[in-house]
Amino acid sequence: MEHAYIHLLHQLAGHSAWMLTVVFLAAFLEAIAVIGTFIPGSTAMFLAGALTGTGSLSLGWVFVWAIVGAIAGDGMSFWLGGRYKERIVQMWPFSKHPEVLETGHRFFRKHGAKSVVLARFIGPLRAIVPVVAGMLGMPPIRFYAMNVLSALLWAPAHILPGVVFGASVLLAGAVSFRLVVILALLVCIVWLSFRGAGFLLSHANAWSSAVGRHLGSWACRHPGPFGRAARRMLDPDTPDASHILVTSVVVLVAGALFFGVLGDVVSGDPLTTVDLSVYHFLQSVRTPWGDAVLAGLATLGSGITLMALIVTVVVWMMLEKRWRTIGYWLAAVVFSQLLIFGLQFAMHRAPPNELMTAHYVFPSNHVAATVIVYGFLAFLLARRVGKLEGVLVAAASTIIVIVVALSGIYFGRYWVSDAIGGAALAYIWVAIVALTAMWRHPNAPPARTFMPVVVLAVVVVSVAVQLGMSTLAPPPDTSAAPPPTVLSQSEWTLSAWRRLPCYRSDMGGDHREPLTLQWAAEPASIRGQLRARGWIEGTDVSAHSLLSLASPDVAAVSLPVLPKLNNGVPSSLVFMRPGDTRAERDVLRFWPSGFAVKNGESATPLWVGSFAHERLSRPSWPLNILRVDKAVGSFDAHPASHDGLGAEVLAKVECHGVPVSLLAAPME
Repeated sequence: MEHAYIHLLHQLAGHSAWMLTVVFLAAFLEAIAVIGTFIPGSTAMFLAGALTGTGSLSLGWVFVWAIVGAIAGDGMSFWLGGRYKERIVQMWPFSKHPEVLETGHRFFRKHGAKSVVLARFIGPLRAIVPVVAGMLGMPPIRFYAMNVLSALLWAPAHILPGVVFGASVLLAGAVSFRLVVILALLVCIVWLSFRGAGFLLSHANAWSSAVGRHLGSWACRHPGPFGRAARRMLDPDTPDASHILVTSVVVLVAGALFFGVLGDVVSGDPLTTVDLSVYHFLQSVRTPWGDAVLAGLATLGSGITLMALIVTVVVWMMLEKRWRTIGYWLAAVVFSQLLIFGLQFAMHRAPPNELMTAHYVFPSNHVAATVIVYGFLAFLLARRVGKLEGVLVAAASTIIVIVVALSGIYFGRYWVSDAIGGAALAYIWVAIVALTAMWRHPNAPPARTFMPVVVLAVVVVSVAVQLGMSTLAPPPDTSAAPPPTVLSQSEWTLSAWRRLPCYRSDMGGDHREPLTLQWAAEPASIRGQLRARGWIEGTDVSAHSLLSLASPDVAAVSLPVLPKLNNGVPSSLVFMRPGDTRAERDVLRFWPSGFAVKNGESATPLWVGSFAHERLSRPSWPLNILRVDKAVGSFDAHPASHDGLGAEVLAKVECHGVPVSLLAAPME
């Protein structure tokens, strides 16, 4: 049923009126009890948004029909619940699965009217809560008020990501890749931070109970001073015992992480390989607008912003007369920075940006300072607000730390391992200060529900002042590739080809597919030769290819070629051609090598390339996945061959068992 549904979307790509009908039906049917389980309405909303981003549909009409369909669907479920309130329990599937209705009842009793809004975003409850609302006699006016609100929130949340996706992939060449990368990084940071904070908080009680049981058992067997301290900490009459346990675990985990990173940095493996790949990757996607965005976000961790927050916390603690807390925190800040400077001097690790050689970078004192300020602030706020607000505070703090760290890595101020090491070391000090504060003041502090707003205002004003003063100064740009090393053709074909890699390396430095081609030619010449022999560029994206990602019946060449990285650098030239069947295709990818071959008075860039035969994996709905067929690994580059590239073959060599063809532009 789902395959037929997506196939329908594929067929309707060029008919906007019918496509809008499908949008309405998807939103309507997804909200109907029982039927909604089998309708992938969210997928339809995303694809409709993607079509809107490519200009195939009107965003206004997509919103209208999606909202109307969602309201009508929930309204139908509400009517069914009110009309058959006594009999609906005996109907399939509720008769065989009564727990479904019971879950809806519990959710409705817990959240009341707002459950209609919340359930819209929870798949299993989306079509059940309106039925329950009807069964329990919720007033229609109140229900439809919540129903309309939920539809107004749900439709943009599912359509706009598709619009962004559809619009971004249509941008030309490298800009599209860079835009998608930056958007993906920011979205992943926000999503992972909220998910991580919610997961930790939801499991904190269970973890602390388990640790408490083991620690209690140990304390009973050890009557010494450490055992007495453990028993005191586990005393049920001691407030914040669970928080103390969780914070103690943070100290242990952060300490283990720091020493693990330190060991990798000292030994040079394997984290430093990831450092280099991540740096090359971020430099390859740098753009002027990306520099401006991340330079603006970096002000969240600037000295001015951190100092403003320090002053805010000091004044706040003074008003609460928490003098020892102020002293412990400031001492931790000073001592941690001194320790970091000592480690930096001992390690003598230079930053990746070669134009920033004035200081050492492991561990990063910038990331550490950001963690200490925002981490301790999150601790203070979380103890004075509710659980939900605490999740938001923890998530916001984590997001800011990650964004600040990312901006430093992006500009080459420090490596990934430097940021991780600085953050781990700082979290140790934050946890120690938090433990000390809870030991000294075990009773819950007074509620301060207004303080998150005050802190937010301080951050916003600080960042706005810096942006208004135009104090943003991104570090010198080293993203431009250095000039290539020029070789003569004889040097290249006789020996220098050995200086190029035999395999593509992923972000972790592991070897992937072999690099079987070395081609000295201008990009325009490569494109011309390949196009003349049936190859097409693999970055061509259209509304048709977007829908093909979820189509149950699609040719392999209709799918966009996924990007691949070599030491963090994306392939600059990508081509494909049909295989022997609709489910097969050949793919060529080329990366710059950093060398050029002398050609008369000029030098021609030298490229390294890989050949892959890809086969469509079926069934793989809702996403079509192409896998490399490793059984087809050979490729004859000679122009007389059926598989030729139209290039002059200068030599055929072997690189650690990998056959490599050395190619040049054909003689005219």
